[in-house]
Amino acid sequence: MKTLIYLFQVSACTGIFYVFYFLLLRKLTFFSLNRWYLLVTLLLSLIIPNLTWKADSLYQTAVMHPVTYVQEMRYTLVQQSKILDNPAHVEKFDWIELIIAIYGLLAFLLFVRMMFVLFSFKAKLLHKPLMSLGGAKIYKGNQHTGNSSFLNLIFINDSSLSSNEFKQVVAHEMIHVKLYHSVDRILVWLAQIVLWFNPFVYAYMRSIEENHEFEVDRLAGKEDRSLYAALLLKLSTPRQGHLLQGFSRTPLKKRVLMLFNQPTPHMKKMIYVLVLPVVVFSCLAFSKIRINAANVVVRPTSNLKSYHTSKVDTSEKYRQKVRRTPADLKSKEAWIAYSNTDEYKANKEALNAIFNKEQEFTVKAYTDTLEKKYRYKGFIVTTNNQDFILDTRFGEDKQLDELLHVGDKFSMKLHGGGFGIHTPISITAAYVKKDDVKIFEIAESKPLPKYPFLYEANKVRFTDGQITNIQTYANGKWKSADVEVVNGYKFHLKFKPNAPLIAGIEESDHVRFRFVHEVKTGDKEYAVADWVSLTTDIKDYGVKNPDFFYKFYERI
Repeated sequence: MKTLIYLFQVSACTGIFYVFYFLLLRKLTFFSLNRWYLLVTLLLSLIIPNLTWKADSLYQTAVMHPVTYVQEMRYTLVQQSKILDNPAHVEKFDWIELIIAIYGLLAFLLFVRMMFVLFSFKAKLLHKPLMSLGGAKIYKGNQHTGNSSFLNLIFINDSSLSSNEFKQVVAHEMIHVKLYHSVDRILVWLAQIVLWFNPFVYAYMRSIEENHEFEVDRLAGKEDRSLYAALLLKLSTPRQGHLLQGFSRTPLKKRVLMLFNQPTPHMKKMIYVLVLPVVVFSCLAFSKIRINAANVVVRPTSNLKSYHTSKVDTSEKYRQKVRRTPADLKSKEAWIAYSNTDEYKANKEALNAIFNKEQEFTVKAYTDTLEKKYRYKGFIVTTNNQDFILDTRFGEDKQLDELLHVGDKFSMKLHGGGFGIHTPISITAAYVKKDDVKIFEIAESKPLPKYPFLYEANKVRFTDGQITNIQTYANGKWKSADVEVVNGYKFHLKFKPNAPLIAGIEESDHVRFRFVHEVKTGDKEYAVADWVSLTTDIKDYGVKNPDFFYKFYERI
């Protein structure tokens, strides 16, 4: 998709630049300026869609660490292969991949054709040149080459030329050689291979060829324009293709008229100044804009409609907006104070020391006591002179009550763990080994949930799923997309034309999707226009919709 968008943006740029040339520049006799205008704007058309400009924004994009949800997702996403096994799932034909394949095939065939022409041309240079002149080699031409040139090679079909005409033709082709016109033709030919579907790139080739001839005719016909025009008519030939720069090609009407036209007054060179706003417009229309995070003020308001998406910046964090009671604030202050104590630091260090590795433990005692408002049920286990509560209150962990006894020695790898203010460290097991035999292992997957989505504390809905059916506006921004959840629910997303650019998310990516105001449209389908955020990494909020995000989240 990105490739197609880039190619269409390049084509749009070439269209804008060529229309400007066609309307204002093509009739001017500043042939060298026109030549460079065409070459430079063709190059700019390829560059501008890749440009990234820094810009300040009223909105700061930042890494955000989500707080604990009211209800946490407790299942593992099923692999796509499992979804395909579902007979209700019908794989949709990917037209984008087909279009890209057709484009690549035709571009490759055109490149092969160019290489074939070059090698065929090289094979014709086996015979010795007639002469060398000013770094150019002059060969005898034939009905295929005619009177033409390519790079520093000149072909002269002298069978019907007088001595004076021979000199004029050689002088004409030498100007082509000295001005490196063949280099222009090769560059435009390569552009035609990449943009073979773009009509403007063929107009570029035609106009560049015309300017080459106008430029050379003006220089070569200075002494006697009438005699020079007669020679053009006498030696007129059909086109020889992209490779050779022919002396006199049909039709010749434009060349003869331009040869006898009066030079354009130099004051009209001021027209070329108008190229600058055209370039600026193209940059604004087709280049990328990246927010400069420095000195940006965050305003949580939905009234502002102009915004852009930038890369994630770790300098700011956000949290859900929720109403906090005095008790909540007091609890938060107590936790902040506790996090600065030696006890907190010791507990954290002890927990980190046993994570992500298999550790030896000893069952010290069984506990089922009430300590303030915290109730623990399970085993007190010890390792490295540090006690932990192996919690067996929930789910599969209840099995451990029958598998472990006081005094047992076992090895275990953690599944999770934590602690509170002045409370023991509580841990849960991923697996337990006793006498090198695995006696317990938590299931790797959970049953698929029956609900379509969950709620955060600030009432924002969220779900995890796969992005499909992305449709875009002409500028590349998303117009619509689907989020398909593993349990069969589907969310149809709609995006406004001025919505942020969804950067870094592509078809088939797994995302966490936050939204509000969903509308049920089917048994397991919802339509969503008021989206909040979309991310491939649950550690941050990814692409945010300023119309809604700042209503539900605040900077911390």
